[in-house]
Amino acid sequence: MNYDKYYKLCRDQYKDTKPAIESFYSDPVRTIPGEVFSDKVMDTLKSISVLIKEQFDSGLYTDPIMPKHGDIWQYRKEIEIICEVLVPYLEKERYGCHLYVDKVYIYRTKKIKNRTSSYQWHYDNNPNEIVKTIIYLNNVDENNSPFEYFVDNQEKGVLGKCTRMGTDCWYAAPAGSRADNIVAESLIKGTHKSIRLLGPLGTACSFNNNSIHRANPVEKGYRDVINIRVKPTLISPPTYISPLWTTSFEKSGVVNQDPELSWCGAQDGR
Repeated sequence: MNYDKYYKLCRDQYKDTKPAIESFYSDPVRTIPGEVFSDKVMDTLKSISVLIKEQFDSGLYTDPIMPKHGDIWQYRKEIEIICEVLVPYLEKERYGCHLYVDKVYIYRTKKIKNRTSSYQWHYDNNPNEIVKTIIYLNNVDENNSPFEYFVDNQEKGVLGKCTRMGTDCWYAAPAGSRADNIVAESLIKGTHKSIRLLGPLGTACSFNNNSIHRANPVEKGYRDVINIRVKPTLISPPTYISPLWTTSFEKSGVVNQDPELSWCGAQDGR
């Protein structure tokens, strides 16, 4: 079964509001309205931002391209508070089905000389039903590595060619899912442009993982981010995140080829 079919089954089972399924695919990048995050969530983001900055500043987690936090579970309570607001919002306003969190990443972007890795235009090439939400842990302007995404003339995000769709279709993406040439050609033609996400701590953007996007190198300052990835599920999980089914950088970012192996399968050891 491919993820699109499984997603439709999940929507059929869901008893709350169901946004138009067409908009899920046609509007793949959306900023999260500021009022979605409660005062409790904002206070949580402010408190963990200080701790995470201290850890990255100390050199505890180092990487020449993008330092990656090695222990998201020391912030389990804080991540749960964020997910208890973010995930229901995505369920009702974006998906129209139950979700669970399969990935949480915390990282810092850097000042680099040559664009490489996530600093290049790319897409993730997981099934189109996988959505990430990045949340800034500090104020971000043009100088400190804003998230940037590629849009058409209606300012809708543009999807790369997905080649991992599920059990019926699963193979490597063309050009390793890098999209610098595609973007450059479209920008020259004037048919497309890019948008940079700027804003204070707590600014958030939810995007289909196959939206063409990139990070920008830091010129001044720093940028710390928490990135929360969700997947559709037929059965609502007892909690949105858990060490039983939520991982970080210690595991591959490629989702399971079989969409039916959701949090239930992970809990059962499958």
